[in-house]
Amino acid sequence: MRFFRFSVLLLFIYPPLSAGYDFKLALLHGNKDVFSYELSVLRLALARAEGEHTLDVIPVLHTNQARVLEILRSGLGPFNIFFSGFSKYREDQLLQVDFPLSRGLLGYRIFIIHRDNQNIMAAVTSLEEMKHNITIGSGVGWPDTEILKYNGFTVYESSYSNLWRMLDAKRFIAFNRGVNEAFVELEQQNKIYNDFVVDRTLMVIYPFDYFFYLSPQTPELRDVVMEGLENAFKSGAFVENFNSHPQIKLMLQQLQPQQRIIFHLENPLLSERIKNIPKEYWYQLD
Repeated sequence: MRFFRFSVLLLFIYPPLSAGYDFKLALLHGNKDVFSYELSVLRLALARAEGEHTLDVIPVLHTNQARVLEILRSGLGPFNIFFSGFSKYREDQLLQVDFPLSRGLLGYRIFIIHRDNQNIMAAVTSLEEMKHNITIGSGVGWPDTEILKYNGFTVYESSYSNLWRMLDAKRFIAFNRGVNEAFVELEQQNKIYNDFVVDRTLMVIYPFDYFFYLSPQTPELRDVVMEGLENAFKSGAFVENFNSHPQIKLMLQQLQPQQRIIFHLENPLLSERIKNIPKEYWYQLD
């Protein structure tokens, strides 16, 4: 009887590896359509990890990324996981899952523009011309904003919703978007604005992606997600989901890299951990 009580006590102190956890994902802007691929990756990871895990999506409508990450770090908010573009600060302050969610496609940046500015974009033939002639809109607190500034671009910063209004008012020329975001967002914004198009002439590429972040107080949750992603990649399920997801398929069809001038930029934010991620996790554009 004494041994039984001791065993039960151990179960409370050290839960079994197959324990199920409740994941509550903070979703910026609450936009499940834009982030349907990223949601599919988390669902796949939880399905491929040991244990029975649940997932609830918590819409975050009026809070910027910096505040979301601070709430996550405290462990006191209504969510316990978030995905965001990599930064060294986030890696240091939170628990980072070292797996690029879109295989680096978030670092393949194209631009949504006002249709009146297409000729300005098409006239660019060099990186120096682009820096000099193309002003870019990017979000407050986004790592992309820091990367673009580091590489010499003039960047106008604001909230996500206000950037669309600024683009409509021609406050800047090009709204910086990932190729896995641009076409979905354009379809949504065209219900409000009538003059936006995806530029077909330029693309910049830098090593970058979304990563999952969790509170330092929940290492067991981080381990579950990493285990699930590694298992999914080893089994081929991750790449299968990547290749078959409608958002990724449409993006690759619409990208048309052979028709674009492509500029490679330096990412000063990369850590040694990111540099050491297995190269097969990253997508290579043919």
